[in-house]
Amino acid sequence: MKKKIVWSQDASDDLIDIVTYIKEKSGKNIANEIYKRLLSHVEKIDIFPECGRVVPELISIGVLNIREIIENPWRIFYRITSNEIQIISVIDGRRNIEEILYKKVIDGKI
Repeated sequence: MKKKIVWSQDASDDLIDIVTYIKEKSGKNIANEIYKRLLSHVEKIDIFPECGRVVPELISIGVLNIREIIENPWRIFYRITSNEIQIISVIDGRRNIEEILYKKVIDGKI
């Protein structure tokens, strides 16, 4: 049975920021393609929720319930609950992921 996909405000904001930046730098067509590619990966999570790996940067602090899938260079972070899949964040993998994720854990966003 498919689970409902729920986007956090952070993840929605991340996606908008990514697409807006790409649109400004590379144009509307490329931004639309990136948007579709990212959403396509999220749809795969819906079909195969455990396809993503546990986030390596969070294992050291004991957070084992956050998974990720990669659409290079972006990393899509999510959590599986009993009735939904929560998209937590979409981050450019070239950034300092560990620092960003630790801050989200401290702020209670993960």
